[in-house]
Amino acid sequence: MRMNTNKPCGAYQRLCIPVNDILTPLERSQDQEIKLMRKGRGRIIHISDFVKEEFGRLVVRDEGGEILRDARCITYPGASGDPWWDHTQLLAQMDKAISIFEELHPGCAVLFIFDQSSAHASLGPDTLRAFGMNKTNGGKQRKQKDTTIPMNNPYSAYRGKHQKMTTESGKAKGLKQTLEERGFILGEDACTLLPSLLH
Repeated sequence: MRMNTNKPCGAYQRLCIPVNDILTPLERSQDQEIKLMRKGRGRIIHISDFVKEEFGRLVVRDEGGEILRDARCITYPGASGDPWWDHTQLLAQMDKAISIFEELHPGCAVLFIFDQSSAHASLGPDTLRAFGMNKTNGGKQRKQKDTTIPMNNPYSAYRGKHQKMTTESGKAKGLKQTLEERGFILGEDACTLLPSLLH
């Protein structure tokens, strides 16, 4: 995480800890009978948090030091537990972290940097993904959010223009119409090149 200074002020941390790894191998019950722990490592505890170099965890505290808002997410994934950590949960946590950061540091900008976990490379459900689009409009393809035609589009007349990704009837646009709206003229044999033209 970086603020609007050149000094890094924190990091994103993610831990997965088997429950039995944090317990002692022997436990005493109230009547002092020694109980052996199970041989397995136990259920996983997943902790996802943001830590700032200068102030520690990304939290909002009251005057007494009690935590009012917290960016940390703790889940207990597994067969009968919470779902495994995925991009939907990460994006929800990011919304919370950004809101907390803005409350703590009004008027500052922040840059969150993540490692190479597959969840960190995930995109939102409506992100423009050319390889997930049909050649024609409609069908089983998902609807994608509206976009802006990039400034590196080869046809300068279209650069920076807003582009709706659904038709007037509400169907998801296919690659062919999307590219034609960006100035490309495509023949029938252009199907294999379509996704690469959007990037």
